[in-house]
Amino acid sequence: MELATLRQVLVYLVGLLACFGLWTFVIYWLHRWSHVHHRLNPLWWIHRAHHAEPYLREDSHPKWPTLGQFLFWLGGFRLSLDVVLVMTLPLLVIAWLWPKYAVPLLLFHYFYEVFLSESVLDHNPRITNRLTRWFAWGDFHLHHHVNLKKNYGLMLGLWDFLFGTAEAPAAGASLARIQARLQRLERTRRVAESARKSPAKSNVGGLSSA
Repeated sequence: MELATLRQVLVYLVGLLACFGLWTFVIYWLHRWSHVHHRLNPLWWIHRAHHAEPYLREDSHPKWPTLGQFLFWLGGFRLSLDVVLVMTLPLLVIAWLWPKYAVPLLLFHYFYEVFLSESVLDHNPRITNRLTRWFAWGDFHLHHHVNLKKNYGLMLGLWDFLFGTAEAPAAGASLARIQARLQRLERTRRVAESARKSPAKSNVGGLSSA
């Protein structure tokens, strides 16, 4: 490869990374703005639907995307609109300002949202290693569903550390919460089952004594 060509490639990659960094910076602030609880803040009204989803659950394993996800329908109107407003529209503006970076950024966004964001990376409680110090995946992002004032970054944790909103959970905290929830559900099931059996035993005893 000629030196001039190599230089052009490096310049392009630097520009691409800069646009990606700008995009994640805008996403961070829009997501943070989405948590301003005010009746005149439409982003909060839209984003609440995301936090109503039970991401901390026992079946949170990576799954093949549904047909709706391929069409950017992410489970509901507000859930889909949330991603479009906070992530897609800022990227479209960046792609319009710097069109030579548009194709790789838009392809990455589509691939990430369809194949990776749901349970593979963002909401996968099994990602608990040092990756979560750099990328807003697994425990890092799921901790945001526990503490709404922390860990606003999507894809990158960089901006949380720079702006003082990062909070690292204990390793495996999400899995521990899932296991605790399962134990509570099991105890509730046993109590309900015991309550159903007790009246039956009382009735049997009453009939035999008569």
